[in-house]
Amino acid sequence: MRTLDRYIVRNFLTSALLWFVVFMALRTITDLFVNMDEFAKLDKPFGEKIAVIAQYYGYQSLVYFVELGGIIIVVAATFSLAMMNHTNELTAMLASGVSLHRVAWPIILCAMLMGGLIIFDQEVLIPQFADKLVRPRDDPFGTDKFPIRLMADGTGAVWYSNEFLPETETAKNPVVLVRDSDYRLLVRLSGSQGRPGTVDGQRGWLLSDGVIAPREGTWPNIPGVLPPQRKKRDTDPEPSKYIPVYMTKTLDKLIGELCEDYRRRKGKEVDPNGKISVEGLYVNDEMYGMLIEADRFEAAPAVPDEARTGKLIQPKFTFKTETGRMLGVFRAESATWKPRLKENDPESHWALDGGVLFYPTDLTTYDLQLRQSSRWLQYMSMADLGRLLRLKRVPDPDTARLVQHIRIADPINSLVMLLLGLPFILSRERNLKASATLCVLMVGTFYAFIYICRYINLPHTLAAALPILLFGPIAAVMFDSVKT
Repeated sequence: MRTLDRYIVRNFLTSALLWFVVFMALRTITDLFVNMDEFAKLDKPFGEKIAVIAQYYGYQSLVYFVELGGIIIVVAATFSLAMMNHTNELTAMLASGVSLHRVAWPIILCAMLMGGLIIFDQEVLIPQFADKLVRPRDDPFGTDKFPIRLMADGTGAVWYSNEFLPETETAKNPVVLVRDSDYRLLVRLSGSQGRPGTVDGQRGWLLSDGVIAPREGTWPNIPGVLPPQRKKRDTDPEPSKYIPVYMTKTLDKLIGELCEDYRRRKGKEVDPNGKISVEGLYVNDEMYGMLIEADRFEAAPAVPDEARTGKLIQPKFTFKTETGRMLGVFRAESATWKPRLKENDPESHWALDGGVLFYPTDLTTYDLQLRQSSRWLQYMSMADLGRLLRLKRVPDPDTARLVQHIRIADPINSLVMLLLGLPFILSRERNLKASATLCVLMVGTFYAFIYICRYINLPHTLAAALPILLFGPIAAVMFDSVKT
């Protein structure tokens, strides 16, 4: 690199660092002054409040750099050239045979490299800390509860809860609407509370007191729902609470199938009326689209005039559609067969002891917290935006596509803005104040036009590209016309 290039680059980088500090400090102080009352609500000692404020704006500085990066580049470039013009250094360079274009190129290349830093910030750093960026000023640690309002996951299911507690990662009274590819309701899952968990290596949510309710008339009985049980007398014990899962087959038919399967595999006869103990239960129930699995099935010997019972150890009841779409899984430590003894009793069913309803999903507590902000799409990387669009998890796809196009257009906009401003500073036909005024007007017009295009409901491709298409050729012609 030539000595002149090093000198120009050093001046530009010094100016860039100076204006970076100025703009970031101004942006931070302005926001702090306007929102001081929100920080004042924190019930903490003064020293801890200062630490919280510093942490909050430390994370927000990542966003401020993206917002102000293009302006910082333009101001730093024009300021460094203006100082060189003011001290007659540009005149000396011209006298030595160096053109003004040659002087500007090192600055343009450095500006492009700084644009790369902005892209790195937007695509790598901001998504990494997005959950902290969405936190409100009066809740810098993200501990306040909030509702989950009809949020879609990667399976197309829609989630709702009237209250989510971030500290315990618990959703109260969650409801999950599982839909098919045409957005028609398949089943409605609900529970008293939900928490993220993993079952058999699958990540999802566990719903306590879970219920799977299909469309009306689909199943004879609803898993997880028992008819109301009332005490006959005040001295009677409270009705037992458990999760019921119904089965079309009777217990005797199930035992008969198990004995036949054992005879086929082992070549030995088993008395279906005797004591049964079978390892590895695997039974389908076509009516409910249910697969019953268990580590062990046990049944006491049949006794005349008494209803026979059985027990599943580590059972799993998996509900799916005919196409294989997962509807939900009941898990429990054990399940006991409860036969129907009287006319007023519920239908025969498996009573799950300590059972929970599991629904596999890619929805995480990180997603729940992130989407509390109206700007959550701005904090995601291009790869994440593309993935959400493919999975149809974005409430407003047009907004997400606009964000994608803006990400591509912004680095070009910064370069166009720089080329629009430099010719006024490099001009030798007017004084420095007039040149600076015209530079500000031109750059301000372009900056305003960018945001006008984005907020007048233009198609997302045109909204992002129109400023470049109109002002790009103007910037090239203006820069080329600089008299050197």
